[in-house]
Amino acid sequence: MRKEMQTLLDDIELDIQELKYLMKVLATDANPTLKVVAKRNIQQMRARLDALQKQLDETPVEVVVIPEAPVASVVISEPVVAPEPVKPTPVEPLVVEITKPVEVVSPKPESESKPESEPSAIISSASPILAERIKPATDLRHAISLNDSFRFAREIFGGDTARMNEVIRQLGAAPSLEKALELFSSTVNPDEENETVVDFIELLKKYFS
Repeated sequence: MRKEMQTLLDDIELDIQELKYLMKVLATDANPTLKVVAKRNIQQMRARLDALQKQLDETPVEVVVIPEAPVASVVISEPVVAPEPVKPTPVEPLVVEITKPVEVVSPKPESESKPESEPSAIISSASPILAERIKPATDLRHAISLNDSFRFAREIFGGDTARMNEVIRQLGAAPSLEKALELFSSTVNPDEENETVVDFIELLKKYFS
């Protein structure tokens, strides 16, 4: 009986797969022949489902009696004491002290504005580093953009960001461009033909100008 039921289940599964394929084809091509095949597939699958239901009805069902589980008695020997509420810890207010006044720069009068006949300054460089900085920064670290910082760290300092920040701090504290270049050459030993190294040196020249 079980073998016959398994055979019917396998045949029904094949009918379903075939019907899915037929319906997918009919969705794009309304072929009358395919419709006839699909209907015949449905009737065949319905007959097998009826046969499967008949076998299920004829299969004897054993009644299994599940014994009731004994009810365990619970004895509470001590009263349950609710925990004491946690007192909130007072938070001191945060006081921010501003020691440096904010300088407000007034706009220049029109009489002091730059005449139209004076040519504007043009930064002629193929490197995007110099094009990003028109006014020198007061801190060498602030003169380096985020993209340039990643590029310098990867191609000059071997991916060591901490070492790059330390060298940049020392270069920014140098008294002159010559001292900064000497420190850069002795500390990093750069390849002066590398485009990234050339960009970094141009950045130093711009900073000390």
